Amino acid sequence: MKKALSVIFILISAGLLSAGFIVFKRYNSNPLQIFPYPYEFQAQAPAIKLDSPILITGDRMGAYFAKFSPELAAVISADLAKPIKIQSLAKNGHALNRTLHELRSLVQWPQILIYQGASEEFQELKFNPENANVIKKNFALYKDDRVETALILFPWLSKLVYSPHSRIKLEETPNLLVEISEENYLARLETELLLFEQQLIQLVNLSKDRNSLLILTTTPLNLDIAPKKVCSFSSTIDIEKDLSDINDQLTANNPKAAYTNSSKLVAMNAGNAQLYFTHGQILNRLGKIDEAKTAMLQATAYDCDPWRSTEVYNSIIRKVARDHQVILFDFSRLLENEWNKNITFFDELYPQNLYYDKGMKQLGLVIKQILKL
Repeated sequence: MKKALSVIFILISAGLLSAGFIVFKRYNSNPLQIFPYPYEFQAQAPAIKLDSPILITGDRMGAYFAKFSPELAAVISADLAKPIKIQSLAKNGHALNRTLHELRSLVQWPQILIYQGASEEFQELKFNPENANVIKKNFALYKDDRVETALILFPWLSKLVYSPHSRIKLEETPNLLVEISEENYLARLETELLLFEQQLIQLVNLSKDRNSLLILTTTPLNLDIAPKKVCSFSSTIDIEKDLSDINDQLTANNPKAAYTNSSKLVAMNAGNAQLYFTHGQILNRLGKIDEAKTAMLQATAYDCDPWRSTEVYNSIIRKVARDHQVILFDFSRLLENEWNKNITFFDELYPQNLYYDKGMKQLGLVIKQILKL
């Protein structure tokens, strides 16, 4: 009997020690963080002191957007004795994670914060693709209101709640990728979109905490630019042949026959960016403008080369703005409404200046009303 009790005691003790070791190892392996970032910055961003009540932030699209801040300031400052100042922290290569990192260094947040970006989210590796499932699991935990509340009250619990994984260490200057392979793109896609949405929500919450009025903007998309790369899984020899035949029909000025064939292909095959783009061109030739826009936007979403923003990112921006009652300046819709009427872009990325002027006028009137000027 004594021997049996000793064996049971030893087994229980071993079990408790093993469990304790696992908990200890998990605790030591995880950083202290409420939000489960899969990356960490090696240093804090230098403190930034603003000298204007309005701040523009984001990536290269935000930096270009900021070039038209004098036009925006002129609209807001109409009838004012002193023109209002607008400042920009938007930078080329700054994905949303870097935008957030820099905003945390502000000595005082602006009265109004404008975000324009989402075009360079893939240009810097900010997590290990092999950790995608762990990252997804950690975010699922974070999105549970009970878990989030517990972590806010007791941040140290994050070291036990989240599953540990290796984290990317980010330097002060982004290490931009020269080329992104299809394999790397597809391995990262779901997690990048998840990260973008959650970071956008973080931006919303930080703005509210700092009493700063956030204005989210969608990113203009040039619908006339064909996809850069078709994902290999979405293409076959038969599809390529059918697309070639459709293009021959267009060349022969027979868009109705091309439409019949492209409609069948689109119904049977999902995910081929070039197919959606060609289908959109046919719809445009037939005067089905709204359907053509939809097809062209789908083409951006299925492009296997993340060289710009896409309709997926704009959909996320609209969703976050709607769900969190944030002001939305739908710059992309403004350009889409002008598509097929005028030349809306002067290159692949940036709209014609007159549309920035038009956008600044619309946005300026909204801000003027908000500030009651």
